[in-house]
Amino acid sequence: MRNYAIVAVTALLAFVPGFITSVLSCFWLARGSSQSVRPKLPTLFHVFRILSVVFLNSPVSGYVNALYYLFKRHQALLKGELEALQRSWELMAACMMEVTMLRLYFAFLNTCPQLILQIYFWLQMETKANSSEGWLDILVAMNSMISISMAATTYDRPFLQNRPDKETMRFRATVMLFFIHFFNLGARLLAISLFTSLSVEYVALLLGIHWIVMVAWLMLPVLKSSFHFEKILAIMALGVAFIFVFIKSEGSRTRRKYAFYYTISLVGNTSMMVMWFKHGSYPNLPDIPNFMDSWIYYLGLTCHYVFFFTGIVLLALYHMSRLPGRAASVEIRLSERLPN
Repeated sequence: MRNYAIVAVTALLAFVPGFITSVLSCFWLARGSSQSVRPKLPTLFHVFRILSVVFLNSPVSGYVNALYYLFKRHQALLKGELEALQRSWELMAACMMEVTMLRLYFAFLNTCPQLILQIYFWLQMETKANSSEGWLDILVAMNSMISISMAATTYDRPFLQNRPDKETMRFRATVMLFFIHFFNLGARLLAISLFTSLSVEYVALLLGIHWIVMVAWLMLPVLKSSFHFEKILAIMALGVAFIFVFIKSEGSRTRRKYAFYYTISLVGNTSMMVMWFKHGSYPNLPDIPNFMDSWIYYLGLTCHYVFFFTGIVLLALYHMSRLPGRAASVEIRLSERLPN
């Protein structure tokens, strides 16, 4: 019965949001990005994008569109047209945001469930836990976390660069963003994976509740403004990523969003860790005794809170280094690149 539940949860996390992502790509093809009204592209671009959607390779067409706007930006730079230069830059950034959002969805929908199940089987199977394959699984898990963190960082970078009230993203800020996502994601995945070893069904229930809360929270600003089915689908897909890590989205008061999200995550993670600490047992592992003073429980708790609060400290340092007073306007940055 548990194996069927694992298959059902994996299929739900992989198929349903993936289908929503494909529908979103079709909406962007028909109407353009929700962030900007793009000029009409050549017919060949639309044909290529339709083929990329059919063959489940939507990000490729986004990269092609970004290269097209990069070429237009270069032409505007040579002609000295400030308005066209700024417009091309905004459209290119919007294309990259769309592409990185699709890649972000695929990373969370494919890699996160696989990583959770991998840790679950590693805790349940004696052969892997007591052999060199266990260390190989740990390396694979670290590689998966790095991949997901890079996907989230890649999305945050063009999102911040597309805002005129923010300073241009530098390499140091990008590296700090990566470690913020890495530590927060590590704490979240560790709590979910350890609690999965107790009950797959309860994990699915808790993650479902968390997804509903995140979707309702993200949908409040949309309901106050204009209602678009495209935005609803995007929020439903983005809610899956919010199960694991905070993703920047449209709207102000980001610090309040951080406070709300990480409070919810800390409460959820702590609940799962307490349940695992109290009821966890591994009879298949002879080197892990089934009592409360086993080292694995304290190691799990320590790693979780070290990861979580390290991410919070890095997040605070990141925002302290990017205060609004240090930001430069887009017009000033673009005018500096124009030929005299």
